[in-house]
Amino acid sequence: MLPTGNKIIGAASGVVIICFFLPWILVSCEGQPVASLSGWQLAVGTNVQNTLQSPPTPPIEGSPVLFLVLLAAIGCLAIIYLIYRRQLVLQIGSFGAIGLAVLSLLILLFKMVDAQPDLQQTDFVNIETHYQSGLFGTILGYLGIIVGAVLNLTEKDLPARAEIPEPEDSTIDRDFPR
Repeated sequence: MLPTGNKIIGAASGVVIICFFLPWILVSCEGQPVASLSGWQLAVGTNVQNTLQSPPTPPIEGSPVLFLVLLAAIGCLAIIYLIYRRQLVLQIGSFGAIGLAVLSLLILLFKMVDAQPDLQQTDFVNIETHYQSGLFGTILGYLGIIVGAVLNLTEKDLPARAEIPEPEDSTIDRDFPR
């Protein structure tokens, strides 16, 4: 049976993966929306179609470190799978999920704080950035992963070690006297 915390971690990891491809940032110029960028577009880089009569916008350079946010969610799913297959101890897997979630939240914090001044510094126009649902969903998903992992660590009725079943048709016959 899968512990409740693992169910939460699995669902939250799915939310993070989906939200990575949803819009994270809305860029507007003089109050008019110019671009809506997803986590994928921020990681890969993209060209912004400029429909306003302003200077041409340079392409947005990608930030490959944001791929770690996506890979951490996939890693949390892999941890849940290994716990389910009893190849990984529940407590170790829970600490691993917490570590991946905290690392991803720190990456998001530093990248979003670092990106704000870059997007708003221009000489001619007023550029505004607004965070959107994809970013908030990603953050909430990682907080859910942390909650699920803490639930795993506080459950009392779970085995402390991974139980590795013995093969049924063992070649060693234990019934023979020595």
